[in-house]
Amino acid sequence: MTILNELGAERVPTWLATTTNPPLTADIIAKIVNNLILIFIVSLLVIVVIVVTIAVCIVRFYRQKNEIRESATGPRTRFRKRDKVLFYGRKMLRKVRSISAATGKKKKMISKLTKKFLQMKKDHLPTQLHVLEPAAEYLQEDVSNVPDQRLPPEVAYMLQSIRMFGVFERPLFLELCKHMQTLHLSAGQFLFRIGDADENFYVVQSGRLNVFITESDSSTVTLKVVKEGDSIASLLSFTDVLTGHPQPYKTVSAQALEESIVLKLPVAAFQEVFEQYPETFVRVIQIIMVRLHRVTFTALHQHLGLSSELVTAPRRKSVAFNSSPAKRGGGAHTNVGSYEENNRTPDLLDSDYTGQSQGNAGFSDGSQQPGVVRKRFTAPIMIGASMSAPVLRHGGGSSASLGQGMENTYPLSTTDEDMDEAMSTAIEAFRMNLGLEDDTLVKDIIHIRDIPAGAYLTKEDSHQDSGLVYNLSGLMAVTQRDGDREILMYHAYSGEFVGALNVLTGEPSVFTVRAKHYTRVAVMPTSAFYSIMSKKPKVVLHVAHIVVKRLSPFVRQIDFAMDWSFVESGRAMYRQGDDSDCTYIILTGRLRSVITRRDGKKQLVGEYSRGDLVGVVETLTCTPRSTTVMAVRDTEIAKLPEGLLNAIKLKYPIVVTRLINLLGHRILGSWQQSSSIASSSAAIENQPSHVNFCTVAVVAVTEDVPLSAFTYELIHSLSAIGTSLRLTSDYMKKVLGSSILESANEYKLNSWCAQQEDKHRIVLYQCDTAMTVWTQRCIRQADCILIVGMGDGEPEVGKAEKLLEHLAVRTQRELVLLHREGGDRPQNTAAWLNARSWCSSHHHLQCPKKMFTKKARHSDYYVKLIRTEPNVHSDFSRLARWLTGTSVGLVLGGGGARGAAHVGMIKSIQVGGGGARGAAHVGMIKSIQEAGIPIDMVGGVSIGAFMGALWCSERNVTTMTQKAREWSKKMTQWWRQILDLTYPATSMFSGAGFNQTIKETISDIQIEDLWLPYFTITTDITSSSMRIHTHGSLWRYVRSSMTIAGVFPPLCDPKDGHLLIDGCYVNNVPGLFFFV
Repeated sequence: MTILNELGAERVPTWLATTTNPPLTADIIAKIVNNLILIFIVSLLVIVVIVVTIAVCIVRFYRQKNEIRESATGPRTRFRKRDKVLFYGRKMLRKVRSISAATGKKKKMISKLTKKFLQMKKDHLPTQLHVLEPAAEYLQEDVSNVPDQRLPPEVAYMLQSIRMFGVFERPLFLELCKHMQTLHLSAGQFLFRIGDADENFYVVQSGRLNVFITESDSSTVTLKVVKEGDSIASLLSFTDVLTGHPQPYKTVSAQALEESIVLKLPVAAFQEVFEQYPETFVRVIQIIMVRLHRVTFTALHQHLGLSSELVTAPRRKSVAFNSSPAKRGGGAHTNVGSYEENNRTPDLLDSDYTGQSQGNAGFSDGSQQPGVVRKRFTAPIMIGASMSAPVLRHGGGSSASLGQGMENTYPLSTTDEDMDEAMSTAIEAFRMNLGLEDDTLVKDIIHIRDIPAGAYLTKEDSHQDSGLVYNLSGLMAVTQRDGDREILMYHAYSGEFVGALNVLTGEPSVFTVRAKHYTRVAVMPTSAFYSIMSKKPKVVLHVAHIVVKRLSPFVRQIDFAMDWSFVESGRAMYRQGDDSDCTYIILTGRLRSVITRRDGKKQLVGEYSRGDLVGVVETLTCTPRSTTVMAVRDTEIAKLPEGLLNAIKLKYPIVVTRLINLLGHRILGSWQQSSSIASSSAAIENQPSHVNFCTVAVVAVTEDVPLSAFTYELIHSLSAIGTSLRLTSDYMKKVLGSSILESANEYKLNSWCAQQEDKHRIVLYQCDTAMTVWTQRCIRQADCILIVGMGDGEPEVGKAEKLLEHLAVRTQRELVLLHREGGDRPQNTAAWLNARSWCSSHHHLQCPKKMFTKKARHSDYYVKLIRTEPNVHSDFSRLARWLTGTSVGLVLGGGGARGAAHVGMIKSIQVGGGGARGAAHVGMIKSIQEAGIPIDMVGGVSIGAFMGALWCSERNVTTMTQKAREWSKKMTQWWRQILDLTYPATSMFSGAGFNQTIKETISDIQIEDLWLPYFTITTDITSSSMRIHTHGSLWRYVRSSMTIAGVFPPLCDPKDGHLLIDGCYVNNVPGLFFFV
């Protein structure tokens, strides 16, 4: 009020005098807003007028400037109307060869604005896989000839002809060759005949010789015709001479067919060398036993059906050991059951049956090396409640109950006197048969076991360590399985040994040994035998003699006819068009069969690995070789001449049935393969077939790949399939010395690696991160190379990878991409494969989180893991089955399969479908998973293609069921079908809605980005053929495979423009392609 007083009351309005805060009414606010709008409009008009004025001025300025320029140049030339029409006519009719830059920019700008305005998505196609044919070297043999000029021709012949000499070092072999003699034979002259001493090796340097046998009726049968470079030798006779049991020629003779030069090497020369080099001596005997195991007892049994014909069965009566079972305990059953009965009896030497006290600690498998994993057997042991545990004693006098904590197995009441007498008898038997001077080495390692009737000591194809078994009393039956029946090989009476061959070779047992009556045995574990062998190498000879004396004379005839050959990497074993005079059995290594077509193009036929029979079809049919077979890596083979096969057929006509069966399967398989593959895509034709890899090298793309953890996980999964071994450079230096990788020790390293391959089902070579000497060794030894990278990394080629193209030209290479557990779906696989044209295929592996921790780098972290059972559904188990040729495939069929489910020939589950029946695929997959059956690869056609794609994408039954249910609901919505109707020129529906539902369900991904290998079948109506799709857009090929002609229009293949429809028209259940 002070201010108002100073100004005077007359100058202040009355309403302001009464209050200091006059009210703001709506009229006042409206007036203020109107004033502001008016001011804004006026200002805007002023600005517009100014801009227009400036623009007019500029336009006038340029017009005046142009007028001045035109007035200076003269009047403007103009076209006549007819000239203008002629000009534009020629312009429209001429060919456009280029477009100006300005026009292109305008088009791009218009296109960009249009897409932005219409909100159109960018048409971005993912990286497409470029399918390339294998390199020329992959299917070509190495024709270079580099002979060893440092060896005399005679020595080179001997070295190449008898592969066993390859285990000798060069100075040692040259020492042997000092005893070599040269023989000159005229036509008709005998090299040796019946009655001569069998104690020499022969190699034909020139000419030809006939090796034949003389039967009891004086008739002769030719075993083989020996040509230049071939050998005449029996490794069994070699063993007899070394063990001091030389035998003369009883049925075999050799006669020159023409003038010949033969090299002779006495076996006695080896005895001097073996005195100085006992390690080589042991290795040679092991090689002979391994060859006997794989060729005679395994290959001839599997392929020719020979069993009891290979062994002798002397007729003897069982000699009871001192006291009868009744004396040991009146309740003992001397004949619990017949041999055919009691099928659920326990396996007393099974690896699961390991309940032992500390006094029996020596019986555990102490020979198992670090990194070695034995096959596990988890079958429960069936033991009756009325049977007591058998007593186990060792030389130290303490006893332990076998299978502590379990129910009793046999009512036993033995006295100390009986056990001591049995132990002394066993010790003396082992001492004499092993050729030891005293019992110091054996008295503390032998165990006495009482075996009830019907119990197994070992089973066929079992990897358990049964040791060297001596029968003290009772009777054991040795059998071999032939299909669904058991064939009795021989009976092992008291005083005889069992298991000698398995102890020497380390291979799975080829026989089943079962106690036919109550039996007491003495057991020497394999680890104990090897400890004795390291101190007394000659014991290996005596054990080998135990094996050899059990063989039949027929086996010795086979041994004379067989040749042992060595094929270097890249060399051809035989060529297309050669004469077929023998069949081959692969001992170690790998062979590849290639056919050359009339147009000169080479095509891969197949690959063969250890134990396979090669060239049998041409030999039996007496036709020239149809393919060229070459060595992928250094390979050892056994040659079965045509004469030997004829002799076997004459002696045992039952073999003819097996050969006809074998020949029929081979011919039928080739017909099926040619008829189905001929029309397939190039992707399948160029993919190498593989089974049964024996050696695998693992190479890391970058240093951040957890390679050690990867190999530990893989070796853990391989242990469920067979014996496996993981080798690293550090392990090699630890076992064989720090200088083992030097060039001076190359022989020792080669020999040791070959020995490990003989002992184990598969050997895993872990390469170094750099291209070291050890990495090169791994690559040379490998049947297959795994290139391991991180799936979320960049697809760049590593340094070690670049050198593989030159070091491993013929070796199959596989890409393995690791993904973290719970991570995203694989992406950009095509870019990885395009950068590595040498890779045959790829594998996506989801890895547990523990692999990427620091603890996983240490081997101690995986010690506990190795002892657990692997998960058969894991990705590592899937890779392990793929490497060993035991993968399980699921084929989901289409329309006419009537929902049938049946099991394929190897391991292929085929399920039919079609329309509504295809919904049953979900339940079938759920049942397969609940049954514990893994699914390693999936194929499908029609509705099976859709369900298979869902499973490969999700690998979860719940998610797959939800997506399949949602898709089925969409397909039954009538309004979608009405909107998709079109004029029926090609089909009833346009297919747009069908495309959208499939694309929404399985996403727009590539087939190579699926978790599991996948293929689908379509019918190509453009070329009237079947198409197999293993890569490319998933939803497009699934949609094509589900396209019913006349209902939906065919889909265009983006690769070649061919039209594709439902694959059921050509193949409803394509299970055969898993075998391709």
